[in-house]
Amino acid sequence: MATRQQRARKEKDVLADHHSQWGLELYRTMKLIRAVELEIEKMHHEGVMTGSFHSSMGQEASAAGVCCALRPADIVTSTHRGHGHAIAKGVPIIEIFAELLNKAGGTSGGRGGSMHLHHRMSGFYGENAIVGGGLPWAAGAAWARRRLGASDISVAFTGDGGAAQGVFHETLRLAQFWNSPCLFVCENNGLAHSMSTDEVFGEAGAITKMVAATGMLSHFVDGRDVLAVHAAAEDLVSEVRKGRPAFLECAVFRVRAHSLSDPEYRYRAKESGSRWLESNDPIVLMRDRLGPSDVEGIDAEVDRQVAEAREEAQAMEPAQPASALNGAYATPGLGADGAA
Repeated sequence: MATRQQRARKEKDVLADHHSQWGLELYRTMKLIRAVELEIEKMHHEGVMTGSFHSSMGQEASAAGVCCALRPADIVTSTHRGHGHAIAKGVPIIEIFAELLNKAGGTSGGRGGSMHLHHRMSGFYGENAIVGGGLPWAAGAAWARRRLGASDISVAFTGDGGAAQGVFHETLRLAQFWNSPCLFVCENNGLAHSMSTDEVFGEAGAITKMVAATGMLSHFVDGRDVLAVHAAAEDLVSEVRKGRPAFLECAVFRVRAHSLSDPEYRYRAKESGSRWLESNDPIVLMRDRLGPSDVEGIDAEVDRQVAEAREEAQAMEPAQPASALNGAYATPGLGADGAA
């Protein structure tokens, strides 16, 4: 049996290997998520975008670390705070901007808005405004793919609030019973809207212990460290591909309010998010590990990419009211005219 020092040395070697192989890609993904969401906030303040917006600022390492461990054909489902997951899974940011601007070229034809992004071509099966609503989608899709003989897996992102829902426990139990190849990822940001997670479950890692008690392979990771998240995700994904579900809890922090209209000052101290970001920002932490000279080019490229994507999206044709019911139903085997 390996000693504690040997295990620590092995973990250090694994992270060092990830540093060299994945560092720049993971940094770029996190930087892109942050830049897109900051631009979305800007669009709101400028009055060019309507609807709600739930920022994932501070949680970028979770999205990047997990999704970069997946194959293009793998499936991801998300939450109402899912822009980072969409971007990390490869959804074109032009189509994301277009969707939020109610343009016909958006991911949902300009009809879904911020909480209903989806892009099947990227394997992103969508956000869900219902807390925990994406869990059964992912587990069911993974089970179906496996029945068809495919090696694809699913990842279902949820929050700590989702872990308090009945559908969370029901889906995990069915996934175990049916051997659905699904990785459940809980982004524990400490708040289920305004309810402290510590008051419901206990300190970070308690949800992992709860799930592990059911017999499911479970792991807890510091969500500030994108390399650690990626290493943990790779290990669990390799097990899930063998045909059994697994669980990963990422300890993150919600920097922004629940949504742009949320009076968070009523339940937590003002400037809590900005103060946390000063010393815990996962992007800054990764930049320090890589070195400023390695990431300057990435920073400039991402800024240009985001500016161009927004400009192109704004130039698209708006979604027409007549398209409101398009895609509401699908009948396998039937064409648009109803003919087989």
